[in-house]
Amino acid sequence: MIEDFIKEMEERIDRDDFEEVQEKCLYQIEKENVGISAVEPLLLFMERHPLSDFGMPGAIVHYVEQFYKKGYEDLLIASVTRRPTLHTVWMINRIKNAGENVDLYKGLFHQILEKQDVEEEIKNSVKEFLSK
Repeated sequence: MIEDFIKEMEERIDRDDFEEVQEKCLYQIEKENVGISAVEPLLLFMERHPLSDFGMPGAIVHYVEQFYKKGYEDLLIASVTRRPTLHTVWMINRIKNAGENVDLYKGLFHQILEKQDVEEEIKNSVKEFLSK
């Protein structure tokens, strides 16, 4: 089921009505009661669109952050390690700002800066997060 909703979002990414489609799909995912098992597919979706705007914070973040301190952090770290995106590094920064495991998240940011295949826009966000 979740694959269908992600496919629908995939088809509408970077279009004017994406936010509306995203909210509708995440509402349906919530109704399906799939829980944390939806987090990784949603993060993989974000990885396929590293520079896309998912909102601030957006329906995906609202969904996945309900699993904060319930396994979400490990899934997010794995995602950012595989393929950092503008949105997922911002999500890491939100966790870092909560004050737990700050050194872990700063270390992850430094690893991102060393990667050759990460867009400058993402690296610039990481640099900004490290300066605060």
